Amino acid sequence: MTALREATLPTTVGEIEIRRGGSGGECPLVYLHSAQGEGAAMALLEDLADRGEVAAPVFPGFGASQGLEKIDDIEDASFHLLDVLDRLGFAQVDLLGLSLGGWMAAELATRWPDRIRRLVLVNAVGLYVDGAPITEIFGRALDELADELFADPDHPVAQMMRALAQADANPGAIPFELVRPVIQAQAATAKLGWNPYLHNPKLKARLGRISAPALVVHGRHDGIVPRAHAEAYVAGIADAHLADLDAAAHMATLECPAEIAALVHSHLQG
Repeated sequence: MTALREATLPTTVGEIEIRRGGSGGECPLVYLHSAQGEGAAMALLEDLADRGEVAAPVFPGFGASQGLEKIDDIEDASFHLLDVLDRLGFAQVDLLGLSLGGWMAAELATRWPDRIRRLVLVNAVGLYVDGAPITEIFGRALDELADELFADPDHPVAQMMRALAQADANPGAIPFELVRPVIQAQAATAKLGWNPYLHNPKLKARLGRISAPALVVHGRHDGIVPRAHAEAYVAGIADAHLADLDAAAHMATLECPAEIAALVHSHLQG
């Protein structure tokens, strides 16, 4: 598999981290991460980088990326990501987003539809669906969240979350440097999705502006985003279809990288 290399990219809000790898392909693929800030060593991205160019920017407030203080809402986030595409020299991209990243991907695709060739939304937040609320993530115990994020209780990230939860009851048991990324990620996500909670009330009515063919992926064991949200995205986007992953929960790109890579590759090939 093609390893992604780490680099930095200057943007209008500050310098951000970015991971890039691969070459060729019909169109570069950009991956937008979730509120967990999953990193570049992902098997999914390495698989996709074997087939073409892949770029995975790290959003401000996650990792070492700067500029969160200059971003107040999802509109600011959208313009930041547009700036990222411009600075990468990407006139048009295939866009893949997980959860929070899926919301950002949808916002980009409604505002600048000509910049997105094909769209993939995996367990995306961003919509309000009556009777199907998104599960609360702020202030939750990490061991509880692990059960909702992962179908496999033995997944290494799920195990790490449980270890960090135990550390809360025993301060000093785990170095703060291991806890810091979790705190940073929650703070950055809250900046965008505290109120209204993880959605843009205007987004649903704008989905019809998306011109890119869209693949909407739902993990059947997702304890965060109900399937009704995937259905709402499919109903609102003119050319969209839904794929369910039987073995995945919310963090599907980590749990089922081979399955998602196959779905994405098929979708990008049309």
